[in-house]
Amino acid sequence: MACFYLIFINLPERSPIEDTFEISYIHPIKYIAFLCAFMLGLGDSCYNTQIYSILGFMFPEDSAPAFALFKFMQSLSAAAAFFYSSVLVLQWQLLILVISGTAGTLCFFLVEWSASAVSREGYMQI
Repeated sequence: MACFYLIFINLPERSPIEDTFEISYIHPIKYIAFLCAFMLGLGDSCYNTQIYSILGFMFPEDSAPAFALFKFMQSLSAAAAFFYSSVLVLQWQLLILVISGTAGTLCFFLVEWSASAVSREGYMQI
């Protein structure tokens, strides 16, 4: 969320759509942009590592369909983002990312907690 806030205050709202010389809430600083790129990459790698871990744990015998479904949904989301990135201004794109990131994190925790509760009670086929 800190990264999205830094992007919000650092970049002008029309910057994803066209070249602009507008000033955002602060004068754009390239080091903040580099920091945001690093934070996005780090967050994405951590999130993917955790998703792969939980998929491997929950589907140990038949993990290929689970990974295929995950990659399909990830690719479908990326295609949707490529479509709306040329239409929506930056603030709406960031709002979509905040909402979907929060919902994804909450759902991940719900699945993680239920999987750990099942493993504490004993092994059950999912």
